[in-house]
Amino acid sequence: MAGLLTWIIVTALTVGFAIGLALLMRRPMLGLLTANAYLTPAAKFYMRAFVLVVVLAALAAVTDTGFPCEKQSENTMTLVWWAAERLKPICWSVAGFIMVFVLLLTVLYAALGRYRDQ
Repeated sequence: MAGLLTWIIVTALTVGFAIGLALLMRRPMLGLLTANAYLTPAAKFYMRAFVLVVVLAALAAVTDTGFPCEKQSENTMTLVWWAAERLKPICWSVAGFIMVFVLLLTVLYAALGRYRDQ
């Protein structure tokens, strides 16, 4: 039972981390996307896609972790270390997605560079 509770806590922390990250990046990203008149109509799409993929990447990493075994559930500190160990790949997957998203936006701005607003 403690293993299931730990897994639920890890899932809640992951979703909270992904949503918090998306909220932190929302205003600067919308400012960047609306800086060019050609990207302004797509700003909401890119922002929603960013939030959706960050949350899905985090949840995909959580589902890959599995449950702690019953032997680990006997010791509370073992569960804490299990949760911390499982949060590491989640953070890496979200960071990897953000790097790819920034690369995508960089290529998009490079392609639209000749259409800069005056």
